[in-house]
Amino acid sequence: MNMINKYFATLLIVTFTLSINSCTEDDLTEGADYIQKYLGIWSVNDQAARINYDVTIIANPSNVSEIFINNFANLGTSASALVVDNSIVIELQYLGSDYTVSGTGIYVNSKKLEFSFELINGIESESRIALFSR
Repeated sequence: MNMINKYFATLLIVTFTLSINSCTEDDLTEGADYIQKYLGIWSVNDQAARINYDVTIIANPSNVSEIFINNFANLGTSASALVVDNSIVIELQYLGSDYTVSGTGIYVNSKKLEFSFELINGIESESRIALFSR
């Protein structure tokens, strides 16, 4: 009877371990697919600054829920952002040249993103709205 209990315990541990590993891989795949709609080159109309520029959005290879927005606010640096459903969250971060930024974005459709963010240059704070299109 003791041998049977050891066999079932071993079988239970192996089954549990395999199920955890398979869930983790599925979650990573779903997360990677989920942010695909954000990736690529976007043309930006920064309404408050009255400028137009391009950004490139790439996936963070270390976090399937995070993207990098290269040339954010036309500063030549990258902002990291978390993707949550159809929302993008830019937590307060340093962008270089004495700038910090925080804000949110929303996925409108495959051709349009809308961002609202606060850009601080160390002295003044500027509220901006930017429309990303492709």
